[in-house]
Amino acid sequence: MTADAPPRSPAARALGVLKNVVLVTVALAGLGLFLAWMGGAFHEKVHPGVEPVEKPSAAGRTLVVAERTTEPETITAVGSVQPRKRTDVASQLLAAIREIKPRPGDRVKAGETIITLDDRDLLAQQREAAAALTAAQADLASRRRDYERVKDLPSASAEERSRVEGAFRVAEAQAVRAKEAIGRIDVLLTYTKVAAGTDGVVADRFADPGDLAAPGKPLLSVYDPGDLELHANVPESLAAGIKLGQKLPVRIDANNLSAEAVVREIVPQAQTASRSVVVKLALPVQTANPTLPGMFGRLIVPVGTAERVWLPTAAVQQRGQLDLVEVADPTGVELTRRFVRLGREAGGKVEILSGLSAGEKAALPAK
Repeated sequence: MTADAPPRSPAARALGVLKNVVLVTVALAGLGLFLAWMGGAFHEKVHPGVEPVEKPSAAGRTLVVAERTTEPETITAVGSVQPRKRTDVASQLLAAIREIKPRPGDRVKAGETIITLDDRDLLAQQREAAAALTAAQADLASRRRDYERVKDLPSASAEERSRVEGAFRVAEAQAVRAKEAIGRIDVLLTYTKVAAGTDGVVADRFADPGDLAAPGKPLLSVYDPGDLELHANVPESLAAGIKLGQKLPVRIDANNLSAEAVVREIVPQAQTASRSVVVKLALPVQTANPTLPGMFGRLIVPVGTAERVWLPTAAVQQRGQLDLVEVADPTGVELTRRFVRLGREAGGKVEILSGLSAGEKAALPAK
């Protein structure tokens, strides 16, 4: 067992409380001094005001004037090249494919046989129909002799004459039917040779020898390379200003084609998703760099005129991602730096969209 500690006197307790108070006070004072130092209480402050900045001088610098021009305003409508005449070659029979001659890119002529189908089943049917015709003609000859004999026989009853005549007429119809069956098979045999319906170039091939051809199933796609169109999506608000027969500039970057195309058709229906109208324009034929279906194209649609401010490109300086010019004051003595927003460039000049007005002068960089 341990003996209990003697109780502290009131004076000792008071001294302990005083020490704690002193420590807390010192800590708070130190914290306050630290915050004051961080806030700049012990540093000299810069008084508010405007410090004069020396502006650069225009002396010895070449000044150029921002010019205002009035130019045609256009809007670019995008689209793609499409053939005006595109033919999907298909079979009229359900038969296996024996041969497909052309490949994509090959030229074909109208009437040229390009696909051959398996005709063995039809040839067998043709032989069967020929045998049926021979049998029908033999039966018809026998029925005709009976009819000729009974027709003028005085002892033959009316019932017998009617029966013999009926058999003769049925045999006659059977012979006609067999002959027509042969004609129908002959027509079907012509379908085993699929010919090109028009001159053109094979755009795509969807089958190979051994595949099964079915009616309505495309086997080849043929288009006329001499009759291509640009199908451009024009905003519906501008479509009303375009007329049939109007000539408009078009641009196809893939083969460097810049030409005027004639408006051939304006589809009388707007597309809901894009709020645009399809305008079809006839393209000129390119021999050196041919235009191909599917190429991206642009249509330039005039919408009026617009005023633009131009400045020589050499007067624009770049600072990181920003563009600035040094603008002279009305006296032409001092220069002020001003940030500008640029547009397109053309002929050594750049369009100023904002930051500079027409008539103001800008300094070229010092040499």
